[in-house]
Amino acid sequence: MGRKSAGGIAVVVLVAIYSFAQPQLNDRFGWNLPGLRQDGRGQIVLDDDKQKTATSASSTRRDRVDVSKPNDSNTATVGNSPKPTGPLAGRMNSTATSNKTQSGSTTSRGSPGESKPSEVSSRDGDLLYGLLRETSPKRYLSPAGLMYTPGSAEGHRLEHLRRHTKDDPNRPGSHGVFDGGMEGTLKTIDLAYERAKKNQKTTKRVDDDRTIYTVDMGGRVGYVGGRTGQQRRNPMARRVQLVLEGTRVITAYPK
Repeated sequence: MGRKSAGGIAVVVLVAIYSFAQPQLNDRFGWNLPGLRQDGRGQIVLDDDKQKTATSASSTRRDRVDVSKPNDSNTATVGNSPKPTGPLAGRMNSTATSNKTQSGSTTSRGSPGESKPSEVSSRDGDLLYGLLRETSPKRYLSPAGLMYTPGSAEGHRLEHLRRHTKDDPNRPGSHGVFDGGMEGTLKTIDLAYERAKKNQKTTKRVDDDRTIYTVDMGGRVGYVGGRTGQQRRNPMARRVQLVLEGTRVITAYPK
């Protein structure tokens, strides 16, 4: 009898705890725990009506939660936004591409301090043959300080000098020809003038108001042409004959 009494008390306690906790658990966790009631015979049975009510309440709670929860399909992030469709899609895509292109061109643009090739070219273009600066009409100054002015049978000393940039096989005697065209010729003459001023392997003589330098350049600067040069198989020339009036060039040629 003692065990039955203790068991009955335990059952009553459990039923009381369950009856107290059941509605709170259903409300908090959305469970469908059935309620308890006493039937006509005095026995504890499940309450079907309360279970149905709890089930309906739980379902209603879930519906509220689902409605309040944002829809994943409607909360697209900026990075994953869907691509536009329709008649304006092409324009929108082309605009975005244009913006990216402009942004890329801005970042790849050089800093203001960088020199631009076009500017350098335009400045070099102001120099005749890339070397001579025009100080007055038809008067040109070389980097070494030599002047090229009108004169000679050709009308200008530069035109006379141009004759020494190519051979004339029919010319009697020797005809000195510079290597490197006009630009190479002008550079060689400037170098010879610098060596002459320092008296480096240079002979000098004066004829009236003209100074005649013969400068050994230490290597090939051209060749000997003309009829004599052709007969000698156009030997290499390593000296420069430079005739000046002050700093004005009268003539220059290799020999």
